Amino acid sequence: MNEIVQQIKTFGSDLKVLYIEDNKGLREGVSELLGKLFTKTVCADNGEHGYQLYLEHLPDIILTDINMPGMSGFDLAKVIKKENKDIRIIFLSAFDEKEYLYEAIEIGAFRYLSKPTKVPLLVSTLHHAVLSIHNERNERIFEKQLTDIFNYQNNLLMMLRGGEPMLVNRQFLDFFGADNLDGFMEYHGGIRELLLEHKGFLYGSAEVGWYETAFDNPGKLFHTKVRNYAGEARHLIMKLRIIPDKEGFVILSFDDITDLNLMMLFDSNATKNDQRFQDCSAVMNLMKVIKENASEVKLHNFYRGLTIINSGVLMKIDNNKIVIKTAYSQLKAIKLSNNLTITSELFPYGVWCKSAGLINFDEQSVTFSEMQFVQESANQRANIRLEPEEKRHSVTLFLNNIKFFGKTRIVDISISSVKVEMDALPGGFSTGETVRISIVLETGKQPINLLFDATVYRVDRLERNFNVVFRFELFALDEEKLRGYLANRQIELIREFKAL
Repeated sequence: MNEIVQQIKTFGSDLKVLYIEDNKGLREGVSELLGKLFTKTVCADNGEHGYQLYLEHLPDIILTDINMPGMSGFDLAKVIKKENKDIRIIFLSAFDEKEYLYEAIEIGAFRYLSKPTKVPLLVSTLHHAVLSIHNERNERIFEKQLTDIFNYQNNLLMMLRGGEPMLVNRQFLDFFGADNLDGFMEYHGGIRELLLEHKGFLYGSAEVGWYETAFDNPGKLFHTKVRNYAGEARHLIMKLRIIPDKEGFVILSFDDITDLNLMMLFDSNATKNDQRFQDCSAVMNLMKVIKENASEVKLHNFYRGLTIINSGVLMKIDNNKIVIKTAYSQLKAIKLSNNLTITSELFPYGVWCKSAGLINFDEQSVTFSEMQFVQESANQRANIRLEPEEKRHSVTLFLNNIKFFGKTRIVDISISSVKVEMDALPGGFSTGETVRISIVLETGKQPINLLFDATVYRVDRLERNFNVVFRFELFALDEEKLRGYLANRQIELIREFKAL
């Protein structure tokens, strides 16, 4: 009881209470109790007097008898409820008839108590009334602040509860040419119908729910294509945020980046000969969007084929240079290779950073300036490709059963391909040809001998030699041997990298 009384005093310190009772003895007893709980109380001895005090003091809570001379408690409540639907009215009646209870409910009473009411029950009822007013005020403050925040944002915002729109900002309404949320819903029906299909973008379909996808990935950035009030297709970046301590409430934000002209990048056919694909400014524009949304990127590098991946945060973008903060191990890999591939949920392809600038190990940052999108990059490898030890392997090629006597070495090898460095190419050598390959991989135990047919997949001409990629399929036993070798080699390279 003491805790309840304390909460009434705390949360009801600024609340006004009006008590109406024609019985003098009851009125004096309850008034004394109310004076101990609230600092602002007034009392009336009949309905007309009670209404005058209501107009004068505008109370938050009314306790009233029902049967009184002149204006009854029900008549009083009906008049007041027309003016103030939010007021808490507690009826106190000596009559416990169902008709009275039903009428009290129909009027919108907060509680209906029988007289004489026991003090603990009355205090508990007042406690519930005070808490309901307190919570309602908090809700209104929350909604007011949210509305203010919404309308001061430059991007389009929508608040939803359980997937149903609850609130939008002025920018949202202006974008769709609506006067209010009801008008938007009546004309457009919701967001799903507005999300247009585009490769690499988020949109609704019979198989995939756009809202479910966004809700399962809070904070993730999605590309969307949406028509505005003028029927123009606009490129918007969408992000869903879950509102803490508000179950089912989320906020959708949309940033219009149409002016960056990046939609074509998501159509590979449109970008094959597109200069923008090689344009560093296209990369920088998306980098700025990522930084503004405080989103992470993934950094990919390799040490002798060993994959090094860490998260990175964009610290600074200035004069076509980006500064990325990342892990110490990633900085080591960047220093060794002097390049990097960056991926993001926002990128249509990986971004290749050609050469690293300043690498600051103290601040765990690296600077890049030369960047471009690449449709095929090392981070998209289907299988891990590792460099074997330089002097602990050999590779021999046979073309039309004739041995190639030039210098050869394995650059890297995977479970389905091998890249071989050759000092020269045999006559008539071209892609698509079948070559017989013999490989010996030395281990701490018995060496692994592989003999198989392979197809020439790609030939790269270098300054002094050639790199040739061969594709192959092994028999089950040989594949198992090669998998075991690659697993052990990966462990060796991890230890080697850590020791650098």
